[in-house]
Amino acid sequence: MDSQWKRFWETGLFPSLEFSLSLSIGYVLSLFFYVAGSELSLIDRTDTAYPILQALIALFFAAGFIYRKYKHNFPISFSLALLTLAVVQVVWLLLGNTSEFLIDYIFSFELVLLGGILSAFSIGIYGGSLKDFRFLSFTLGVTVFTFYSLFEPNQNYSIKVLLAILYILLSFYFFSTLFQQNPISSKFYKIRSKIGKHPLFAPFYRSSLSLLIAYCILHLYFQPGPKIPLILSISFSVTFGRVLSLLGGLKKETKAVFLIGRVALLFSFFFFIYQTYWSSFFIALCIINGTIVGFFKPNKTQYREYLMIGVETSLYLGLSFLLYFWNLPMGLRTLTAMLFVPILVYPYILQKHIIRTPRIIMLVSASLIVLFFFSPPTIRTNSPFSKKENFDPIPFAITNLNFNEEEYIFYKSVLPFQSNPFLPKRSEIKDKIVVLGLSSNQSQIISYIERLSEEGHPFLIITTRNKTNQFHHINALSLLSRKSYWNFDIYYPNYLYQKINFTSTLPNDWKLKYFTEKLDNLSFQEVVYVLDSVLKYSSGDLRKDAIEIKHLYYESFATYAKFYHKIGQNKLSLDAITYARKFESPKPDLLRIAFNSLKFTTPEAEYIPILEDLSLDVEFQEFAWNSLIPMFESLGDWNNALKTMGLLERYYRSTNHIEQANELELARVRLYMNQENWKEVEPIIASRLRENPNSVIWERLKNEILEKKDSLRRISVRPDAKEARIQ
Repeated sequence: MDSQWKRFWETGLFPSLEFSLSLSIGYVLSLFFYVAGSELSLIDRTDTAYPILQALIALFFAAGFIYRKYKHNFPISFSLALLTLAVVQVVWLLLGNTSEFLIDYIFSFELVLLGGILSAFSIGIYGGSLKDFRFLSFTLGVTVFTFYSLFEPNQNYSIKVLLAILYILLSFYFFSTLFQQNPISSKFYKIRSKIGKHPLFAPFYRSSLSLLIAYCILHLYFQPGPKIPLILSISFSVTFGRVLSLLGGLKKETKAVFLIGRVALLFSFFFFIYQTYWSSFFIALCIINGTIVGFFKPNKTQYREYLMIGVETSLYLGLSFLLYFWNLPMGLRTLTAMLFVPILVYPYILQKHIIRTPRIIMLVSASLIVLFFFSPPTIRTNSPFSKKENFDPIPFAITNLNFNEEEYIFYKSVLPFQSNPFLPKRSEIKDKIVVLGLSSNQSQIISYIERLSEEGHPFLIITTRNKTNQFHHINALSLLSRKSYWNFDIYYPNYLYQKINFTSTLPNDWKLKYFTEKLDNLSFQEVVYVLDSVLKYSSGDLRKDAIEIKHLYYESFATYAKFYHKIGQNKLSLDAITYARKFESPKPDLLRIAFNSLKFTTPEAEYIPILEDLSLDVEFQEFAWNSLIPMFESLGDWNNALKTMGLLERYYRSTNHIEQANELELARVRLYMNQENWKEVEPIIASRLRENPNSVIWERLKNEILEKKDSLRRISVRPDAKEARIQ
């Protein structure tokens, strides 16, 4: 009976458990990185904390992988220690108050750092113990998830729950090591192929693996975010290559297999060299490299080989970033890129089992690929500023809150103040009030404010009532206090009411009784119409309050204009000035901003009122009139065009710019002639001819007028021609 149970355990139960465990870990790990890619994109990766976390995770994963790879006797005490730590980690993850891993990173970085180190080391130990049987099931789990995620992209999983599941799965592995040092399944599933033992094939595995790792790092650097196609292509191709290596027919064709591997590696090198942003042909490159890695994987790999793979990967990365950041001429860049060749062919040059001719062919082919097909990576540029996402002004000045960078810190706020692109960390929000927006990443922000509420930290959430700006998590704000203003609301925790003075200096009667009903949810143009009506037909306090409201609207939009001008967004600055001038005439500081912004902006008809404001200031008159004239002409507004020309001409004559004044006078005469306005143009030409009897230009203009008038006279005699002309 014992022997039967033992046979069942060895041949049935435990191999099934190993297969299920590898399949589950592959699936959960893929899901974890898929979700982590979206959450961790909100982290500021320019500070020192994130690179330290990345470096330690990579270091401890490598330590765990190498330890398990070359330490066949796994101590029971060590397994018990890892099992205990995993259980503690699961308890901490499941009992945490926040559902988002990102929030723990912001507020509990030390615990996240320890958890990341433990996770990386544990997964490294598991990865170092993988054999063919478990490896195939592991990559199958990766492939299953990534393929499924292509059809179900909107998966809302918490990273903390995924980590807890991963720790539970790893705990089964650690628990199994307490009863046996080596997996029993390895006795029955030792898949050893001739390809995995042949010394001729060892360089293929090493070169393709270093090339694949280097490319994946470059791709993730230049294309951040979840990379489901990348993971799917690698997992599928590695599995396919490993299964292909088990076919008996291929084991006999050593020469053919060597030739196919060499050609495949050269194709992979071509796709790596022919890159822009390291994103072109990325699926083809991953499939070829992954297949080579799976097909030529040795049965046993020495520690020295992995060390060389790390060195080669570092050289690939170093050269790639050097070519990216060092803006050399194309010829020098190509010569520098030739250094990729010795990295690729180095394993073949030192391979004694390979004759000289294939090594020379490999070297020459790789060199020609670089010379003819090297495509230097394009220098990245910042994405264009999106008006739709950022320009949603509100009259925030009516709150009478003194927003400033000393007392407040902003994250994606609709207010015109420097906003943090990442959720601020604990050290950044100390002694400051956090002002949040809900334009994006709403689930993370909701978790963020829950954590702020637990710690009693002051914060505000400002939302607009724009119909196009809907919030899916608006119900989560119902627990907060709300103060409503026209077209926007301010949410704040109850404990904050005494810390921030919400009491307005404006009288309460107009706000609550009259203006709230009149101005709420109106467009800015409608607000102007209502306030102008009050000023026209009312008196006393109501009129005084209307003047005060118009001033606060002006101050709000003027602040937007100053902010956008400061960050170099001239178009948005002019849009804000367009709003501001509806409520008050622009002050000198705003006129200066308008002048500076218009110099770097394509003229548009909507900016004519701003230019007319500038024309009233002596300092900006010349620029404003010169800009208005072509705009009036393009709109067919001849009267304003002629009027502006006259003003500019007189300005040039008063400042002794006679040549420019004469050129403008000629342009004005031409415009009169096009309108057939002989009453205005003939006295000007006659006057100039008296002053300059020998002037060729004015004589020619006089003759043109005579010819046109004569032509019109002939048309008037022929009614049919006149009718045709009218048509």
